[in-house]
Amino acid sequence: MPTIMDSFKKHIKSNFIIYFLIILCLLIGISVGGFTVKVINSSHKQELVAYLKGFFQLFHNEEIRSVDIFLQSLINNLQLLSLSWIFGILVVAIPGIIFIICFKGFVIGFTVGLLIEQFKFKGILLFLLGVLPQNLIIIPIFITASTLSLSFALMLIKNKLNKSKQINFYKQFLIYTTSYVVLALLILIAVSIETFISPIFMKIISGYIQ
Repeated sequence: MPTIMDSFKKHIKSNFIIYFLIILCLLIGISVGGFTVKVINSSHKQELVAYLKGFFQLFHNEEIRSVDIFLQSLINNLQLLSLSWIFGILVVAIPGIIFIICFKGFVIGFTVGLLIEQFKFKGILLFLLGVLPQNLIIIPIFITASTLSLSFALMLIKNKLNKSKQINFYKQFLIYTTSYVVLALLILIAVSIETFISPIFMKIISGYIQ
């Protein structure tokens, strides 16, 4: 464990600028998402609110299969994680790495903005108990994944430019891929929280939303 922690600290220190850039992109995405709630057409906003209320009613009127929620969330997150892995290998796809983290930020910002604007204090509770718990794991995962991908892509560029100092590509690729496998396993924890814990609180709170 100390060795893993030391390696992680070294990784953060050597990629501090990239982490800063990725977190900045995430914050920009969150800000844009929150701002979008304010500027979208009121009719579209009401359609979204009606959809949310209909979704909340599912917790009371129908039996939601936990396995369906688990699989759908797992597929969605693993698809984005896989894209981030691919973009790290394809140097020309570097903008895609930035897009993914901005997209995650946008979704969070828009969701939080809509919940708070429409449901006030209940919206804050829905965010804190129904949205935040799994995202406390998912967001760091995607920040780390984006940093790994951008760092790997930049390493490939440097390797192409510096012919005199070649790196062991297969070793670096193995480390890169193994890191993503670990992140994918952590996604399982986040999805489990989203499937089995968050819905309990959402059901309680949504019962007071008309």
